Amino acid sequence: MDERAVQRPDPVLLAAFALLISFGLVMVYSASFPVAYTDYGNQTFYLMRQLTFAVLGAVGMRLMIGFPYRMLRHFSVPLMIVTLALLLLVLVLPGEMTEANGAARWIRLGPIGIQPSEIAKLAAIIYFADWLSKRGSKIRNLASLANFAIALGLIAGLVMLEPDMGTTIVIVMIGAMILFASGASLLHLTVAAGLAVGAGWILIQSASYRMARLIAYRDPWQVYDTAGYQPIHSLYGLASGGVFGVGLGSGRQKFHWLPFSHTDAILSVIGEELGLIGTLALLLAFVLIAFRGYRIAARLEDPFGALIAVGVTSWIVFQALLNIAVVSTLVPFTGVTLPFISYGGSSLTMTMLAAGLLLNLSRYAIPLEAKERDHADRELFFREWVTGLAYLPLALWRWNRGARVSRPRSSRGAAARRGSIQPSAGSFAVGQPISGTWRQRVESSARQRSRVRASPLRQRGVQSDLRRERWRHGRADRDS
Repeated sequence: MDERAVQRPDPVLLAAFALLISFGLVMVYSASFPVAYTDYGNQTFYLMRQLTFAVLGAVGMRLMIGFPYRMLRHFSVPLMIVTLALLLLVLVLPGEMTEANGAARWIRLGPIGIQPSEIAKLAAIIYFADWLSKRGSKIRNLASLANFAIALGLIAGLVMLEPDMGTTIVIVMIGAMILFASGASLLHLTVAAGLAVGAGWILIQSASYRMARLIAYRDPWQVYDTAGYQPIHSLYGLASGGVFGVGLGSGRQKFHWLPFSHTDAILSVIGEELGLIGTLALLLAFVLIAFRGYRIAARLEDPFGALIAVGVTSWIVFQALLNIAVVSTLVPFTGVTLPFISYGGSSLTMTMLAAGLLLNLSRYAIPLEAKERDHADRELFFREWVTGLAYLPLALWRWNRGARVSRPRSSRGAAARRGSIQPSAGSFAVGQPISGTWRQRVESSARQRSRVRASPLRQRGVQSDLRRERWRHGRADRDS
C-alpha cells in the first residue's frame, strides 16, 4: 500500500469524539460542583483540572493523527518495558505517593499524578499488535498462544496487585479481541476464556470486599450501609430521571448521596438529569464509535494497523459498556471510568491519544466506491441475508481458518494494485469490444478481490458488491 495517506481522518468518528469530550466537560462540572465546593471551596475545581487535561489530550490527539503510525513498531518493546517499570514502581513507592481510596494506583509528584494502568492499555495494544502481526499463521500454535498468555498475564497481574480488577478486566478483554482478530483458533480462545473466568472467580473469593460486592449485586439492600450503598443510589439516580430527566444541573444524588458521582458513577447523574433520552444518546455514540472503528480495521491492508484499530475500538467500547453495566447494576460493582466522560486526567489523556491513533488509521483505510441503491440492491438484500443465516455454521468454520484482518501482501500484489503491472492478454478486461468504463470496472473488481482474499472481515461486504455487479450486467445482457 502507498505509504502516503490519501484521505482525511474519518469525519464522523472525529465528530463523535469531539462531542463526547465536550459533553464530558459539561457533565463533570454538573456532577462535581457540590463535592468541589465542599472540599475545596471552589465549585469549578474539578472542571478546570479536567479542562487542562482535555487541552493536553487535544494536543496529543492532533500530534497522533499526523504521526506515521508504522513507526510505532520501533517503540512497542521500549514502551512496554517503561510501562512495566511504572507498574512495578506503583507497588514499591511509599503509600502517600501512590494510594487513594485504599488502592495504590497512582504515582504522585506534588500536584501531578499519573495512573500507569491507563498507559498500560495503549502500550499493550501497540505491543500485541506488533507481536501478533509478525506471527502470521503461527499464532494458531499452542506455543505462540502460551507466549501471548504469559505477556498478557504479566501486565494484568501487575495491575491486579494494585488492586484494580476493573482495569484488569479491560486489559484482558483488549488482548482477547486483538488475539481473535489476528486469527487465533476459536477452540483455543474458548479454552482461554474458561480459564480466565475461573481465575476471576478465584480472585473474587480471595478478597472480602469483592465478595461483599457480589452480595450487593444479588441484593444491595442486604448490605445497604456498606457495599450496597453506591449501587442503590446509582439506581435512584437513573430511576429519578424518567424519560426526559429533571434538567441539566438539577440532579439530587450528586449532593453527597452518590459516591464518586463525577468519576465512576457519572452515568447515574446523566440518567437523572437528562433521562432515558440522554442515556440512550450516549450509548448510541459508543455504538457509532464501534461501527466506525471496526470498519476502519476491516478496510486496512496493513495487519499491524488493523490490529491497533481493533484494540483501540475494543478498549473504548468495552470499557464504556462495562461502566454502563456497573452503574445500572447489570454486573457486580467494579471501578472503571466512562471514556471521555468521567473525571480523570490520565484516563482522559490516554483515551484521547488512542482516539487520535484511530483517526490516524482511518486515513489509510481503503475507501469503497459509492454504490447505486437501485432495484438490484433491494432484491439482493433479502436473498443475501437469508442465505447468510442459513450458512452461518459454515461461515464460522471458514472464518476460524485464518486471520480476521489483513495479512501482509507480496510485492507483486502491491505493484498490481498500484497499476505498475498491466493485465495480461488473457485477462477478462483485454479485447472486450465495450467501453473503457467496463474495463475500469473489471480491473476495480479484480483489485477488490485481491484485497479481500486474505481478509475475511471484508469478504462479505465486497463479495456482496461483486454479486450485485454481476447481476446488473447479466440483466443488461438479457434486456439487449
